[in-house]
Amino acid sequence: MARSLMLFSLWLASCVMSSGCYVARQARVMDIFTQCAPIYAPAIENAQYSAQIDFYGKHLSGLFVFKTLSDTVHRVVFMNETGFKFFDFEYGAHHFTVQYIVPSLDKKMIVRTLGSDLGYLAQPPSENSAREQPANDTYIIMKFPQGKKYSYYTTDKKCHALQKIEAGTDTHKSLTIDISGTKQGKPETVNIAHKNIKLTMLLRQISNG
Repeated sequence: MARSLMLFSLWLASCVMSSGCYVARQARVMDIFTQCAPIYAPAIENAQYSAQIDFYGKHLSGLFVFKTLSDTVHRVVFMNETGFKFFDFEYGAHHFTVQYIVPSLDKKMIVRTLGSDLGYLAQPPSENSAREQPANDTYIIMKFPQGKKYSYYTTDKKCHALQKIEAGTDTHKSLTIDISGTKQGKPETVNIAHKNIKLTMLLRQISNG
């Protein structure tokens, strides 16, 4: 009886300690998220980028226009140099809407992939789901659940700039968005690449509007 009581006491103490550690860890994560809040806002707002999209041997080039309509609603429009519109996506806190897309691109997989990729740049991750990943002296990684997988946001240690966004699992990243340079507070160059499908996008900032 005494042995059983001792084992129960040890188990209870372990549970309390683990819970305490989890609460402390989550508090630290939220502190980091709060300090870095501007980094986890939409990566691109009210800016224009020259863009090249390569998809299974097909090449499109043109202009990406990122527009902020409200605190929670953002639009991404892709058009060619003459103003012909390829697609127009709207992102909200709880919705994704295809305002327009040319018939040749209006395929479920294409819409889902392009919409998801650009959503990382046009919509912020959910604050309440933030988790901290192992880091070193030069960067911080924040992890956010996304269905059965996760998105990973890498910043410098002082949260001066967003450096990379990845999607997948801890052991396999299926999408990488490399961000380099800063021009008037926005990424200067964005390179989007998939591991499992032949889709890449290269964006270079040309102006803010």
